[in-house]
Amino acid sequence: MEVPSQRLAIDSRIACVIRVQGALDPRWSERLGGLRVTVSGSGSDCRTATTELRGELLDQAALLGVLITLNDQRLPLLEVTCVPVPPAAAEHSERNGRWTPE
Repeated sequence: MEVPSQRLAIDSRIACVIRVQGALDPRWSERLGGLRVTVSGSGSDCRTATTELRGELLDQAALLGVLITLNDQRLPLLEVTCVPVPPAAAEHSERNGRWTPE
């Protein structure tokens, strides 16, 4: 993921990629700030599955809410990466939906 030159701020939009150990049903997306939920390696043993959450959150308070929800579901964190949403993308997302980091 390319890191923008803009710095993170506690009250600005952020694009996040969060990976957890275990399988999380994609229906949790709305409860997790609208992040896209992708499960890989689920097979018959959900302990070997990895879930990736990817998308844009309103601010770091929203990120904290997502992390608390994942903790409540007893899903161990593997990775959390957040970058500021570029100003042009933030304006676009307010009008048309969410910006998602590559």
